[in-house]
Amino acid sequence: MNHLYLIGNMGSGKTTVGKRIADSLRLPFYDMDALIEQASGQTIPEIFAREGEARFRELESTLLREIAQKPAGVVATGGGVVLSEANRARMRHSGWLVYLKASPQTLWKRLQRARNRPLLQTSNPREMLEAIVRAREPFYQEADWVIEVDALTPAQAADAAQRAYRPAPDAPMQVAVLPQQPHGYPIYIAPALRTRAARLILHQRPFARWVMLTHPPLLCWAESVLVQLGESGSPAQTITLRSGERMKSLRSAKRLYEQLLQAGLDRSSLLIVLGGGVLGDLGGFVAATYMRGIPYVQIPTTLLAQVDSSVGGKVAVDLPQGKNLVGAFHQPALVLIDPELLRTLPARHWRNGFAEMLKYGVALRKGLWRRLQTMLNQGVLAPRRVRKDPTEWTLPIAQCVNLKAQIVSEDERDLSGKRALLNFGHTVGHALEAALGYRGWLHGEAVAVGMIAEAELGRVLGITPDSVVRELRETVDLAGLPTQLPAGFDAETLLNAMRHDKKRAGDALSVVLLNEVGSAQLEPNIPLSAMQEALRQCGAS
Repeated sequence: MNHLYLIGNMGSGKTTVGKRIADSLRLPFYDMDALIEQASGQTIPEIFAREGEARFRELESTLLREIAQKPAGVVATGGGVVLSEANRARMRHSGWLVYLKASPQTLWKRLQRARNRPLLQTSNPREMLEAIVRAREPFYQEADWVIEVDALTPAQAADAAQRAYRPAPDAPMQVAVLPQQPHGYPIYIAPALRTRAARLILHQRPFARWVMLTHPPLLCWAESVLVQLGESGSPAQTITLRSGERMKSLRSAKRLYEQLLQAGLDRSSLLIVLGGGVLGDLGGFVAATYMRGIPYVQIPTTLLAQVDSSVGGKVAVDLPQGKNLVGAFHQPALVLIDPELLRTLPARHWRNGFAEMLKYGVALRKGLWRRLQTMLNQGVLAPRRVRKDPTEWTLPIAQCVNLKAQIVSEDERDLSGKRALLNFGHTVGHALEAALGYRGWLHGEAVAVGMIAEAELGRVLGITPDSVVRELRETVDLAGLPTQLPAGFDAETLLNAMRHDKKRAGDALSVVLLNEVGSAQLEPNIPLSAMQEALRQCGAS
């Protein structure tokens, strides 16, 4: 089942918006309050008055169980359906949750004359409404997508919710990075979006020349985009590069500078990077430094790149001493995310990207964490297989992108410490990659162990609860990701690698630690003994 569950406070427009979406998509529409009234022969206020709120919640949960088994449709839920953890889990297992978020001021404007809202029949209904909004907000935030509806018409809210539920090349999801800022840009997300790539690129501005940087196995995707761009009449050229972290070097950058010069690129030209995270980092670094900066577009082709590295403008190359030690902040002009480009990835590379998704969930958003656990429980990703249907991945990918976009917009250059929260698992993970010479383990695999080590560090320091560490270990293991360091690794080797980490402050090490699922903090001045103990808990000698 793939229902669209509209959740939100009373007065947020769930019924009005739901009807519009159901009509547009020709799907069944389930209005839970109306169905309860129909089945009981009573109005909602009558049920509250005669049988009490507890009885109404029982009827609501029973109806939700029935709807979850019905053909996919649009469900306008009651405002309090999210109060039950079982209800929230049932909705996640049978569909997608979209939260129509309205401010207390908007809700009061819509509800102040309503007489059919039993919870507001008090001496101070506005105060009661505000209390309800505060109490329910954490549960609503577990949604797969949040739409702020204060400034939207019902038609606009319905369009935004429909794009989240069923994005299409002509109606993709859109995430704004650095909105209303000089380096702001949009990210578009939809299956088959590559078929509209040229139109979206040309919509930004005209370019004198194009160069597509990609890998040889991806030429089929690159050619289709270049054919579209060729209709604009500007010259286009393709440059290919082998894959692998070892290509992310100053030597590779120098070679690319020479090729861009030969292609005649100047500051009125565009570099299009179609590939994974390594190519995106390298291509972005070259774009940032060639002729003091030229525009570039990211079309990420791996799960890791789609959810993480293609967003935020951090571009870099590696040095032998560590990862990403030479780099810049250079925001792309546009990012185009097409989950259909992931179909050819082997399962190991899906798990590689899934590790970063787990990072976003456990460190930043409990609802995403629960969604990812649901995907694991439903077998979307397993140690030996993966279901590659874009409809099962698009919205979780978009939520990761949206989380990163929000943090980047608040802390573009990593100055306030907010953006540092994205580094959970990376202090140990990057050290492990460097110690391995960037061979043998993928980035996400190193981050998976890094998350567990840093959770263990939080436990040693009394910050991370034991239950959170256990849950993280179990979830990482269920995803088929490593939970222990490679055999024979000693803690001192990793500590030496950490001393070259660009995230350190002077001689002190700062590490992101978990407070609980969905909440993390940057902790400075980590004791060496605590880090050693955490690494031993992950198999270090």
